[in-house]
This record gives sequence, C-alpha cells and structure tokens, in this order.
Amino acid sequence: MDTIELRETLEKTGLTQYEADAYITIVELGSAPATEISNACDVPQARIYDVLRNLERKGHIETYEEGSLHARAHDPEEVVDSLTSFADTAKSAASEIQERWERPTVQNHRVSVLRPLSSIYDRVQETVEKANNEVQIAVTLEQYRKVKEVLAAAHERGVVVKLAITPAVDDDPLPSKLNFDFDGIATEVRVRELPTPLVVISDRMHVCYAPEEAAHPSQEYGILVNDYSLSRMFDWYFQTALWETWQPTYSEHDGGVSSIYTDARECIDDIAPVLQAGGTVILSVQGQRRDDGSAVELTGRVSDLDYVVSPEEGKLLSSFAEPATITLETPEETLTVGGWGALIEDIEGRRFIVEAIESPDAKM
Repeated sequence: MDTIELRETLEKTGLTQYEADAYITIVELGSAPATEISNACDVPQARIYDVLRNLERKGHIETYEEGSLHARAHDPEEVVDSLTSFADTAKSAASEIQERWERPTVQNHRVSVLRPLSSIYDRVQETVEKANNEVQIAVTLEQYRKVKEVLAAAHERGVVVKLAITPAVDDDPLPSKLNFDFDGIATEVRVRELPTPLVVISDRMHVCYAPEEAAHPSQEYGILVNDYSLSRMFDWYFQTALWETWQPTYSEHDGGVSSIYTDARECIDDIAPVLQAGGTVILSVQGQRRDDGSAVELTGRVSDLDYVVSPEEGKLLSSFAEPATITLETPEETLTVGGWGALIEDIEGRRFIVEAIESPDAKM
C-alpha cells in the first residue's frame, strides 16, 4: 500500500488529511521537531502545531519541548486496533450489501393491507372510476347499492362490467332472479347463493378484496393489489368460484353472440358454434404484442380455435388452465391471439369485438 492509500485509509478511521499525513511522517521519523515533520509531509508550517496537538489529544502521539516543539509516536497498538475494527466493519458492510442485493425485492406498494375495513369501500369507488376496459365485481346487495352509480358511469364509458351479487353472511340465499333493472349498469349479472368476499378487479391490474363478515375484529381488513401477475390469482378465483358456476340473471346479449368480450374463453365459447357450422367470424382484437409489449389493434377472419370443449352445463376446470387460442387472419399476416397472461400466442388480447358473422347459408 502506498502513502496516499494509507493516508486515505486513516482518514476513514476519523483522522483529517493533515492529521493522517503528519501521523504517517511521525511514525516513519520516530521523533522529530515540528518544523521537520512539516517539511517531510504536506502539512503547512502554519498548521503543523494545531495538527500535532490534535493527534496528541487523540492519543496517537505525544509532544514535548526540546528547544522547540517536538513530537514522537506512541505505540501504534490503538491505531492498529482502530484499523482492524474498521476493516472488520467494512467487510461486514460489504457482506450486508451483497446479501441485500441478492435478497428478493419487497415492493410494499404492490400489496397493501387496509384498516379499518370501511376504508376499502372508498378504494372500490376509485378503482371502478379508473377502469377503462373491464370491471369484475362481487358484492352483497347492500354493497351493490353503494357502488351502483359508479358502475353505471363505468358502463357508460364502454367498460365491460361483470357483476356477481351474493348474500351477506347472515342473509337468506338470494333468489336466482333479482327484481332489479341492471340495464345501463352491468354487462352481465350473476347471482351466487352463498356468501363471498368483496372482490373488485379492474383492467387486469387493480384489485380490492375484503373477507366475508369477520367473526372477530382482528379479521376486519381490506387488501389492495396493484400488480398484473398477482391480480390473475384473483381473476381465477372470480371466474371459477364466483362466475362460471352460476347462471346469468341478466345479460345484454341474452345468450347469443355478444359484440364485445374481454375474456378470450368467453369469446371462443360463443363463436365456436358459428365456425363449427361453417360460418365466418370477423373479429377485431385490442391488446399487446407478447414479444415487445407494444399496443396493437387487429381485424381479421377467425380461421381456427384451440380450446377445451366444455359440456353445456358448465365449464370444465381444465378450460381455465389449458390454452385458449384464436387464430386470426388479417390482410397482412396470420397471428395467434390469447387472453390474459398469454404465454404462447403472438398477441395478448384485452378486448375482442365481433365485427360480423356470416352464416354458411349466406355464403352460398
């Protein structure tokens, strides 16, 4: 180690640059007058006396008069101990930095727990208000009355609203047909006969969740999720437990082919019979390219479907895990389109718009 590196190291143990320079010189000279020490290092003579007294107060040297002020170094044991301690601390700090670098990142803003529970309802309103494409929501009748207006506003903006209504914990089961007018409020409504948590999923990204009525105050909390991957788990729960197993009580397209879908599997289920009968479906897809994430809008003819065929009485669970792929022939190219979380297709579709359906009879 050269003198500059040694001086910089001593500075890291608490010495100033002048103090480190003077101390190194005194250790090398053994004992010397102040003027000689100043000449042998970079400390100006106007400063050398103050520097020596500071080193003496720190216990590194002692000064004495012998015609003029002299200085000599103490046994460097204390300095060596200080340097050793610094080295150990630096090594420990290096290990800690490496450990924190390798530790999985915890991003608190992606998942938040809210208390009191009442605060979750304000977030439900905000989440629905910000939706641009789709809202999936499961609420009790009382909760529905609180969000009815904001759902209507979202529906008016062109947002697809999937509404599941459930009884509260202490309520009797709801009738399969509710005496409500959902026109202009929801795209489709289903009634679940069992109590369920509050769930709101907006645009495949934002989730509000609260458990069923808590048996104990400690269980009263709400969860906010702001993460694309995590929200998919809530979507699977909504689809399998709150949606597909219950029949529609209201639908804007009354069992026929809808004009707009936000779920690739629902779109496939409805257009598959048309294709099987020899008909033609012209479909527009809004979504993003899977390779680079760029937004894309495509229109073309559906030439093939790859999906799990479910029985008429309901979807098979495997249909949520197996591929659901639409092959779309556009004027420029042929592309495969999947739904939320597409892994093998060219395009992840977020909105599917049926532009035209031509029956086989019309083609003759």
